[in-house]
Amino acid sequence: MSQTVSSLTRARVGEQAGNRGWPAAVFTGMVLGAALYAFSPRPQPAFPATQVYPDRLLVTGLAQSGKRLIAAGEQGHILIADDAHGPWREAKVEPQRGDNFNQVAAIGGNVLLAVGHDDWIVRSEDNGQGWKEVSFNQDSDQSAPLFGVAGPFDGKVYAYGAFGTLMVSADQGKTWQSLKSDAIGDKHLYGMVDGNGAMLLVGEQGLMLKSTDGGQNWQALPSVYKGSFFGALELPDHGWLAYGMRGHVFVSHDAGASWKEGQTPAPLSLFGGAVQADGKIVLVGAQRTVIISDDGGAHFKLRSQGERQSYAAVLPVDGGQLLLGGEPGVAMEASAPAGGRP
Repeated sequence: MSQTVSSLTRARVGEQAGNRGWPAAVFTGMVLGAALYAFSPRPQPAFPATQVYPDRLLVTGLAQSGKRLIAAGEQGHILIADDAHGPWREAKVEPQRGDNFNQVAAIGGNVLLAVGHDDWIVRSEDNGQGWKEVSFNQDSDQSAPLFGVAGPFDGKVYAYGAFGTLMVSADQGKTWQSLKSDAIGDKHLYGMVDGNGAMLLVGEQGLMLKSTDGGQNWQALPSVYKGSFFGALELPDHGWLAYGMRGHVFVSHDAGASWKEGQTPAPLSLFGGAVQADGKIVLVGAQRTVIISDDGGAHFKLRSQGERQSYAAVLPVDGGQLLLGGEPGVAMEASAPAGGRP
């Protein structure tokens, strides 16, 4: 009898213990289930792609390759379009660094190059659809912004920028080598052109340099202006035009031996330029200024102007129209005679 009572007692105690333990067991199961769910593979939710608006993006470089138009700018964005009026779509840049691009150029055969901060250079072989990185340097002590890319000149392409940075490529931008010159020093370089077997390099503090050996050696040209030059153009007769701060423009027809200052309508800095198919010269800059010359740069007339923001680049397109890039993004300006307003 005592054994029977003892057995019942143990059974009841076990039953009570089991009843007391079930909440903990359930909770443990819930935690385990949540953990398994959290670490199990599941399809990611679909997020809408970030849309880049061409009229809200700072655009600092424009180029054309065939019918393809390319606009490069802030935070590593490159936009492409097959018509000057759009639509614009974003190209794929790999890897995406998020640094600003400063200029883009078509160098032939569907190959394009874009340059920007931290010695960043990307290259496209499919007419701007996709871009691959070929140079990047995040070392703050060694990297510098690249402000421009030029060429090909005698089969070589050049990239240039801050603190005397000058690079050359002999394989369409796949690989690059640095060029050094005591004449350049550590001055910022903003523009490069060639013509009549020589090259012109312009930059800050009135810097003008000339090379006759493919950029291996540079010689300083006589100073014509103490302010910075922000760009240069080769003219249809192979002359040179340099433009920059406060609306200053200088033209040379003897490979830089002498320069003559052009007349401009306003003392506003000029940041971009181009030569139209008809030989007219277009320069753009501060306050959305667009000026044009039909006499080889001797005189410029105001084509249009705004009150705020700046243009950094200009690209002539079909029908005498201008594609403009700058703080207002990408914009089209209709055809207008020199000195007239559209």
